[in-house]
Amino acid sequence: MTGRMLPYITMACLLSPLTYGENPAIEVIFTDQGLHYVKEIGVEWLLENLENVSPHDVHGQYSMSLFGTVYYSFVGMTVMQCEFAEPSVEFYEGYPGGILARISDLEAAVSGTWTLSYGLINEGGSFELDVQGLDVFFSVGLGRDEAGQPYVFLESCKDEVETANIHLYDGASWIVKYFVDHFKDKLRSEIKERICPLVEQKVDELQGRLQAIGATLQVNQLLAVDVPLTSDPLVSYSSLSLSLKGQFHSVTSPEDPPFEAQPFSLAGDPAHMLSLGLSEYTINSAAYTYFTSGQLQALITDNMIPPSSPFRLNTSSFGSFIPELPKMYPGMEMKLQVYARDAPEFRFKSGSVKTTLLGAIKAFAVQADGALIPLFMLNVGSIFTGKFRMAAGKLTGSVVMDNFTLTLGTSEVGPIKMASLERIMKLGIQVAGLSKLNAKLGKGIGLPTIQHARLTNLLLTVEEGFISIFSDVEIKLIRDYNVGTPWVA
Repeated sequence: MTGRMLPYITMACLLSPLTYGENPAIEVIFTDQGLHYVKEIGVEWLLENLENVSPHDVHGQYSMSLFGTVYYSFVGMTVMQCEFAEPSVEFYEGYPGGILARISDLEAAVSGTWTLSYGLINEGGSFELDVQGLDVFFSVGLGRDEAGQPYVFLESCKDEVETANIHLYDGASWIVKYFVDHFKDKLRSEIKERICPLVEQKVDELQGRLQAIGATLQVNQLLAVDVPLTSDPLVSYSSLSLSLKGQFHSVTSPEDPPFEAQPFSLAGDPAHMLSLGLSEYTINSAAYTYFTSGQLQALITDNMIPPSSPFRLNTSSFGSFIPELPKMYPGMEMKLQVYARDAPEFRFKSGSVKTTLLGAIKAFAVQADGALIPLFMLNVGSIFTGKFRMAAGKLTGSVVMDNFTLTLGTSEVGPIKMASLERIMKLGIQVAGLSKLNAKLGKGIGLPTIQHARLTNLLLTVEEGFISIFSDVEIKLIRDYNVGTPWVA
């Protein structure tokens, strides 16, 4: 049972985003407040599910001077009662740092059936096992391997059992009582010998799960993120800090962006269970990947423009800005190919996020057979500023346009009234784009959910070069599980 508590104590600490690199792009701080909450969840799980815990059958032999070797079996065991004092769990410093856990004064009652055989005699019946004063103290070290993946290991384990009494029923021979009297010390030793190996087994199972996660997580068909640790977990008496690489790249053709992560310092908030620092490098590496993968482009047609709009995507409407266009291609529909000329750039400033977008627009006239005739190409530059906050578990805020420029690249249809076209496009972005975005932000955008957990009491602040997110966590226990492998996810 003690081994089953271990995943709750360590899982939340280590399954936060992982990583690797000179300067981390993600910092995670897990406080002792969160650690104690996870401990309480583990205790809750134990108390709710002990009726489903079935100890393994026990078979063995015991030498007695009067009867020689006695062969025994205890099977079909069920935990009838279990009580223990409030477990203790805490971080400890050092190299490597880790977690100390202690369960004291555990008392348990187990029932089942027994058999004894000695010579030609066989006995059997039911039994009750009472264990009192069980005390387990163990430490789990935290580290990283050469690939930057986290690992856990059992650093030390000590256990003690004060008393272990067994009551055998239904035996017909006085030899049964004689066996029980002589077996008590061996039973206590056997229980004691099983505890630390069980704890070690659970730590090894957790390590296997961590290894299975890997150092790269696939986000979607295009995007993956490298998540090895950049340094060993830093453990203090009040928190566990993880430094993570957090670099996005293409799934099929990984490529480093032409910029590096810059150092930043996350000040954890002891009032929250979890503190997360996300640098602009992480966001920009994702933007760079989308750009180099050719994803930042779109084809705009007339049917995408609201029917109520007086401006249509055809040569007649564009005649106001390009006088020669309707003369050269009268009454023809148009298509616009919009694409990024460079990767979008995000800059986190104190209190705001600035985004620079450099794009281009290629215009085509559509012939009756669907063939496209090149008309002109425009260069677009824009800068936006967004201010964001967390409210009722949702992302809220507003975005404004700081600058918008439109310059002529090439024209196959004569002069273009660039100033007039720039004004109308700027107005269209503000009315059709920003107004809808700000309406959504005003209502709040729901955050992605985490399986079996919910982030609460969220607080977001934009710092110089990174975003700080502080949160508490509510964990929902998994009720359906395989006995022996309980987890909180």
